[in-house]
Amino acid sequence: MSAMVEMYDHEYEQFNSTQNAKIISIRKKRLEKENAKKKAKHNFLTMLSTVAIVVFIAMLMSTYIYKSSLVNEAKYDIFNLKSEIKSLNAQIEELNADIENQTELKNIEKIAMEELNMVYPSAEQMVYIDGGQYFALKDESGEILVEPVNVTEQKPFFEEILGMLFNP
Repeated sequence: MSAMVEMYDHEYEQFNSTQNAKIISIRKKRLEKENAKKKAKHNFLTMLSTVAIVVFIAMLMSTYIYKSSLVNEAKYDIFNLKSEIKSLNAQIEELNADIENQTELKNIEKIAMEELNMVYPSAEQMVYIDGGQYFALKDESGEILVEPVNVTEQKPFFEEILGMLFNP
């Protein structure tokens, strides 16, 4: 019986070693699958983070380009407004020169004589008024509303006091 037990032990050991080899092989395969899954997951996360970084950088660059275009547009508007201001200032200077030219006495006299047919008054048309009297015109009924009044000039109060002090 001992030979059978030995054989049985030997078969048992051989069976155990084959089973252990199978178990080890299964564990290796499972470990390889888990490692492959971890590696795939790591690769996916690396790719995803790379894409996120690229998208973020693209957004930053597009924002920078957009802001630069706004700045350039504002500079263009400022340039246009400055040129418009220069044009308006030139127009103002021209209009001021025209106003100055139109308000010269010789020009006013020329317009009055040529366009409005005005002439200098003759000696018969001139009326001299004494500055010391006030006059009023007659109304439609021919009645004089205000009579001529002689106006006497009064010295200012301060001059009267000085005159009394220094002229005894």
